[in-house]
Amino acid sequence: MGSTDEERVASSATASTSSADTSPPAPSPPPAEKKKKKFDPIEMPTPDVMAAQEFMNNCFVKSAMSGAMGGVAGLAFGLFMSSFENAHGGMDSIPDGTAQKSTRVVLKEMFTNMRTKSVSYAKGFAVMGALFSFNECVVEKWRAKHDAANPVIAGCVTGAMMAHSGGPQAMCFGCASFAAFSYVIEKYLNSE
Repeated sequence: MGSTDEERVASSATASTSSADTSPPAPSPPPAEKKKKKFDPIEMPTPDVMAAQEFMNNCFVKSAMSGAMGGVAGLAFGLFMSSFENAHGGMDSIPDGTAQKSTRVVLKEMFTNMRTKSVSYAKGFAVMGALFSFNECVVEKWRAKHDAANPVIAGCVTGAMMAHSGGPQAMCFGCASFAAFSYVIEKYLNSE
């Protein structure tokens, strides 16, 4: 019984190896046909589209739009920052408690504080946005390149212009700090 089992196992092993060696390889699937790329026809811009693009590429238009958006952002930021202050000035001021003000007077002081702070922030953000946008547009047109150096150069010029009343040392610091900030923002935006 042992020898016949061994013979069967041996014969089946040789049969399986010999049948694998002699059988033809499985046919490969037919190659898939390549799809032809479809291209859309090129459409020439109309004169109206070209005029709109030329209008939007104007440095003064870009500067005005950035100034308006900066003003809106400054207004919102001023409202947000003034909400942390109470009607008496700052967060660290302690009311003396001797004279109690009516609610109407307190609300009037709070709204006056909000308005002055919001207008102040709006002016600052609008001027900064307009200056930076104008300088970046001029630098880009002057260099005839659109790369990461344009915002850095524009940031340096804008920082120096905004700090001009502080003298040369303040202008150098403003140039370096605004250029560094512009570089960091540009790298962050280009990393995505």
